[in-house]
Amino acid sequence: MTDAEFLQAVKRSVLEIDPQAEVWLFGSRARGDARPDSDWDFLVLTERPVNRQFKYFVWDHLYGLELTSGQLISTLIHQKEEWEDLEVTDLYQNVKDEGRRL
Repeated sequence: MTDAEFLQAVKRSVLEIDPQAEVWLFGSRARGDARPDSDWDFLVLTERPVNRQFKYFVWDHLYGLELTSGQLISTLIHQKEEWEDLEVTDLYQNVKDEGRRL
């Protein structure tokens, strides 16, 4: 599986759960300075209420892709409105500056 195919598979997996969600790639893979063993950092933004059950549902859904691809996926999940409240944080700025919406 190529990187482009992998990214499309991640996006497709998330959109199966929430067709309105935004999926962002950030971190070393987005910057282009990843090593072969680097994980893939994703941010999922949704209008849905984000609780532990929803997070585990998304993570479990992506776990199958981890198994088939052999890639490590790290996913943060936030409600869109809540995410905007975090604009003063380094994480928000990193995603804004170097992230890539899929």
